[in-house]
Amino acid sequence: MARSEKTDVSVRPFNSKHHPDMNYVVYWPASEPGQSRKSRRFKTKEEADNFVLKKEIEVTNFGRKAASLKQREIGEVLYAIEKLEGYGVTLRDVLDDYIVRHEEIKTSMLISDAIYDFLSLKKSKELSEVYLADLRARCNCFGRDYGDKTLAEIDVPTVESWLEGLKVTALTRNNYRRVLSVFFTWGLKRGYCTGNPALDAEPAKEVNERVKIFDPGELRVMLNLAPTNLLPFLAIGAFAGLRTSELSRLRWEDVDFLKKRIDVGAEIAKGAANRYVPMKDVLIEWIQPIAKAAGDVAPINVEKKLTAFRRKLEVKDTKNNRPGVAWKQNGLRHSFASYALAESDNAAQVALWLGHASTKIIFEHYRERVTPEEAAKWFDVKPDQKKKKALTKERAAA
Repeated sequence: MARSEKTDVSVRPFNSKHHPDMNYVVYWPASEPGQSRKSRRFKTKEEADNFVLKKEIEVTNFGRKAASLKQREIGEVLYAIEKLEGYGVTLRDVLDDYIVRHEEIKTSMLISDAIYDFLSLKKSKELSEVYLADLRARCNCFGRDYGDKTLAEIDVPTVESWLEGLKVTALTRNNYRRVLSVFFTWGLKRGYCTGNPALDAEPAKEVNERVKIFDPGELRVMLNLAPTNLLPFLAIGAFAGLRTSELSRLRWEDVDFLKKRIDVGAEIAKGAANRYVPMKDVLIEWIQPIAKAAGDVAPINVEKKLTAFRRKLEVKDTKNNRPGVAWKQNGLRHSFASYALAESDNAAQVALWLGHASTKIIFEHYRERVTPEEAAKWFDVKPDQKKKKALTKERAAA
């Protein structure tokens, strides 16, 4: 006749020279049949009997596995249950969630490796270099902080905390969020994660601030003071509104003086789409004398040269009665958009010149900034006599 589960818990006398103070030992079943029985020693018969009663109840109510738990393990279970109070979840819920996430991590990919594969794929699609550079800069920034983690380990709070820590404007923060969302969407399609934490992260609230622009007097000072190697860069920005990144890649072959237009190719445009921007006579007057048949419009190390020029521009020259002009970030492009809209009163046309997909930004930032009279003055800023002589000399030397 088989013994009942209760009789599997027994107490016996215990005698050992290594443990002289222990007189009784209790045995109870292991978690699996066939394994060695568990045991615990006690000093008195009363302590041993009390423990036998406890184990008999555990074996009867919960079976072998529960009865075989060590005191430390029981303590951990009770601690976990206590910590979960008020969260509306059970210990089983938490455990199941952990197992799922652990399995995701095992099949996921390190972010540092994923970024490399992601950027390689985007590059193979022959997207614009401007767009690729944006993806590369923002993804690598995230990779520097979380490259040793897998995609599956990144959750919404992690992304939100990282974005907040960038300490940038709301617009820039949302641009980082946008790029990360593209990256995690790529990972989601390949099974490296089960969600898109960047897409679910709270976007920053953007406030439409009035962009800063130059007035015609400031532009006159700037262009007349500009060194020859920077003049085309600045004049095209002021009278055609190209982005700084586009100006940095523009070549003289794209400047058509015969048709009076600039060809902004997809390879240099932010939106990877071709567009033509007309050249006004005032722009031609500034740059044609120093134009080249071929080559880059911007000089080598243009950013370094621009920084030096801006410092000089901001300093007032009392000897020559020249005021200082404070530099405005993207000021030339913003100025062109504002004055061009006032002059033409055609938001769709200006959006096309700027390379915008819609007129939304035009109405948000440039509408009713300046009057048509001020626009006329802007597009009538011509070289002064001293500058004309210098440009004529440059043309003759060429």
